[in-house]
Amino acid sequence: MAADTTTLTEKMRAALRISSTSEKITEEINDCIAACKMDLQDVGVKKLDETDALIIRAITLYCKAEFGYSDKSEQFWKSYECLKTHLSLSSEYTGGETPDSTDDEVNEEDIKNLFG
Repeated sequence: MAADTTTLTEKMRAALRISSTSEKITEEINDCIAACKMDLQDVGVKKLDETDALIIRAITLYCKAEFGYSDKSEQFWKSYECLKTHLSLSSEYTGGETPDSTDDEVNEEDIKNLFG
């Protein structure tokens, strides 16, 4: 195992079906993980716990889309974008309030307020 390998790196290696532990491949996986975390931060996600199931799923979808896993890159991007939107609207992940903090569901009025 390469020196900079984390548990999350190993999860991504397994999800991508990559058996190689070369430093170059490990570096590429780690770069992809870091890019996903930055993308999530850009939309306000602050809780980036590497043991959280939704964060792991988002990173997995992002990595599969980036690596062109199974020629379904577009499908993985769409799934990632949906999950990213969900995370960005969740006060649990943003540390703030949702459009209507008394109601966990986003309704038509909330969407109009967000997008004018």
